[in-house]
Amino acid sequence: MADKKLRIGVAGLGRIGWAFHCKRLGAHADWTLAAVADTEAARRQEAVDTYGCQAFADFTEMCAKGNLDAVVIATPTHLHEAMVMTAFQHGLHVLLEKPMAPTYAEAERIVVAAEKAGKVLTVYQPHRLGAYFQHLKSIVNDGRIGRVTMLQRGAFSFARRNDWQSLQKYGGGMLNNYGAHYLDQVLQLVGYDIHRVWCCLQKVASLGDADDVVKILLELKGGVVADCTISQATVGKLPYEIIVWGTCGNVELFNNQITVRWFDPAALPAREVNPSLASTDRKYPSETLPVQTETVPVDPAYQVDVHTNLAQAIRGTAPVFVPARQTLALMDLLARCRESSAGIRVP
Repeated sequence: MADKKLRIGVAGLGRIGWAFHCKRLGAHADWTLAAVADTEAARRQEAVDTYGCQAFADFTEMCAKGNLDAVVIATPTHLHEAMVMTAFQHGLHVLLEKPMAPTYAEAERIVVAAEKAGKVLTVYQPHRLGAYFQHLKSIVNDGRIGRVTMLQRGAFSFARRNDWQSLQKYGGGMLNNYGAHYLDQVLQLVGYDIHRVWCCLQKVASLGDADDVVKILLELKGGVVADCTISQATVGKLPYEIIVWGTCGNVELFNNQITVRWFDPAALPAREVNPSLASTDRKYPSETLPVQTETVPVDPAYQVDVHTNLAQAIRGTAPVFVPARQTLALMDLLARCRESSAGIRVP
């Protein structure tokens, strides 16, 4: 099986399905792009002309007649559950676009169905797989900044969204759309043992009815605090992207550069608490730390190829990089955020 290309179909020839999945799969060493499914006839014909694949107007028909090993489901979020179930009924493995589903209940049914079917299910989380994040995570894990204590993640832009992802009825909004990216990163860096969640959802610039500004604070049971801000109503300079603080330093990602500042705690002189109410020389305590600083560009070698990983998981040579149960934990966090916000505010 490892010497033979696997056959895959792509459902949904929109922004991500066409420009990313079809483009990559059409030239991939592990895959044959064998079929596509889309309700738009012109898009189906474009795929036939470009890749010489089969094209179907109906997803179920593609699953039944495409002679496939797996499918990519890159359709609007509210369609995911039914399509995943159809794929499993036809014995197919699934690469699913994020977010997994509009609600936790739907996501849980998807994960349970995958486990019962014994099929590979993984969600495409490009910002987890990205070189910038994997490089930053490797620095956090190498121990230089010590034990992680706090994290900030920010994503800032301005957009008057007027597409389907601006509408609640299709599972739109920035909590679902970008939160599925950036909260996944937060969980990867601080862990999944969440104690408390606070969230505020706002609609500021969007032309739809879904949220476009999101503020989230998380406290882990071990005391780590994470702050995530997603705004599509920000004009001007971006304040930050990712900052991770530790007991011995911090690491920051900005503009595809990673800066690490750290000190060796063993190099610090001994110091004791002074319980006196009279400060020495009427001065505040201070000291000069032996801080080291390193700035490096993001190394593209850290990038993870989602389609290669899917093939490896199907062949049994590697686990999926994004396990379905981790995505279900993310879906639980998104649900807790919605519950905390108790609606969308219009300032």
